[in-house]
Amino acid sequence: MIFSVAQLTADQLDVLQDLEKQTGRCIVALTGLPGEPASLSDDELNRLQAAEKDLGLTLVALDA
Repeated sequence: MIFSVAQLTADQLDVLQDLEKQTGRCIVALTGLPGEPASLSDDELNRLQAAEKDLGLTLVALDA
């Protein structure tokens, strides 16, 4: 299982914002998605890491 930033309803957002105010912390809501990280060859890993650097993102390769 991997995780992605959750799409919140207005009610869910209100609850999280209240929790942030109560705790003084930033709360990030995640949702679980099916999938397992792929085992990559050295070449695939190098290409993935180069794309991460170019895009300024974290990328995860999954087995389909």
